[in-house]
Amino acid sequence: MKKRDIIILSAVAFGTLFTGCKSSYEKYSNDEFTIDYPREWEKEINMFPVMPFVAFSNYQTAMVSTKDRDDVTLEEFAKERIKAFSEEQIGFKLISLDVSKDYALIRYSNDDEDDPTYHLETLMKIGRRGGKLYGVTCSYENNAQKDTVEHIINSFQLK
Repeated sequence: MKKRDIIILSAVAFGTLFTGCKSSYEKYSNDEFTIDYPREWEKEINMFPVMPFVAFSNYQTAMVSTKDRDDVTLEEFAKERIKAFSEEQIGFKLISLDVSKDYALIRYSNDDEDDPTYHLETLMKIGRRGGKLYGVTCSYENNAQKDTVEHIINSFQLK
């Protein structure tokens, strides 16, 4: 075997080794925030003025939305959202509300009384940058999707 062939085979083997270690997530970043989303999902940037980022698959969506609000704290806004969800959504049940200095995390579920097998769990992480609130929302129907949703929500960071 020629030296050139050995070098080429070594390069291919090295590349193959690290291709398998490639992250299954893409990182989206703009001047305001960063977020990870699954590599195989599609993404839309600036779909609507208040929706700068959406990533989706056939069954799931991760959506970043914005709202100009400097008149409320993160906790007050989170409580407003919880109240609206409870009035608008069938089978709404608050699981938890965690508020830190930088973010509020709402975790809730929806069940269908007509279909006892239906259970949807949603996470919404809210942060503030200047006078604007940013929220990322993502849901899962089964435990196989839970790690993906947790990763997306935890990766969301305001700059």
